[in-house]
Amino acid sequence: MKLFMLALTLLISSFSLFAATYQTQIHSLDLGKNGEPHLILHNDGHVAFLESDQKSTRDLLRAIKLNLKNKEWVEVKLDKELNLISIQTLSPDGSEERASMEAASELEKLRVYVPTITTSTNASRVFRNMRRDYQNNSQCYNRAHIWTFEEWQRSGLNSMKLFLFFTSKYIRTYRYHWWFHVTPMVYVGGSSQSNWRALDRRYTRGPLTTKTWTNIFMHNNATCRVVNKYYDYRNNQQTQWCYLIPTSMYFWQPRDIERRDRTGYEKTNYINSEVNHAYWEAF
Repeated sequence: MKLFMLALTLLISSFSLFAATYQTQIHSLDLGKNGEPHLILHNDGHVAFLESDQKSTRDLLRAIKLNLKNKEWVEVKLDKELNLISIQTLSPDGSEERASMEAASELEKLRVYVPTITTSTNASRVFRNMRRDYQNNSQCYNRAHIWTFEEWQRSGLNSMKLFLFFTSKYIRTYRYHWWFHVTPMVYVGGSSQSNWRALDRRYTRGPLTTKTWTNIFMHNNATCRVVNKYYDYRNNQQTQWCYLIPTSMYFWQPRDIERRDRTGYEKTNYINSEVNHAYWEAF
C-alpha cells in the first residue's frame, strides 16, 4: 500500500505540470467514435484530450494533422483536465527531428544484440546505483536512457528496456494521462518473461516482476500482452488494455521501435545527440 501511494503521489504531481502550456511534438492522433474524445499522443508519452463536440474541434484537428505531416514542434495549451485548448507551431521545418534520424541512420548496423544474463544480487546492485537526482518533471524515456547508459559505461551491462503501452480503450476508460511508459530491465537467471526484472528507480524500491510493475500503472490490474512489433499494439487498441514491448538498451523512444519495424534497421549504438538530450532533460 505504501508503495502504491508513493507512486500515486508522484503520478499526480507529474500530471499537474500539464495544466498550462507545454512544448512537445505530436506522435499520433487517435480519433474518437460515437462522441468519444479524440486522443492526442505526445512524443514524451503524455496524452491530451479533445472533446468531439467543441466549437474549435475542427480547426484544432486540422492543425494537429498538419503538424503530424510536417513533424513540427508545437506549444499546446491545456486546461486542468488536460483538454486541448490551443496549439501553436514552434519550428515549421522539423529539421531537428530529421537531423536526429539521419544521425541514427549513420550509426546503425545490423548485428545481434546479446543481453546480459545476471543474478538477483547484481540486479539489486544495479538498481541501487541508478541516479536519483533526476528532475521532477523529467520524462521516463530520458531517465531510462541515462540509467542504462551509465550502467553500461560502469560495468558493461547489456540491459534491456521495457516499454509499457496503454491502449486508447484504457486511456478513455480511466482518463489516463500517458500512452506509454518505459523503464530499464534486466534478465535474472534466464531470458523468459518470468526472469524479467523491471528497474524503475522513480516508482519502485527495487527490481520487480513485470506484473508487479505494471500493476502500479494499471488501475484494473490488467495483464499486459507481450508483443514484439509496434503495430501489434497500434492496430489493436480495443482488444487489450495494455501491451509490453521489450527492446535493447539503445532504443530511446517509441519511434525507434516503429522505425525498426518499418525499415528493418536495429539500433546498435547509443547516439550521442540522444544521450546528450536525455542528460539535459532528465538530470
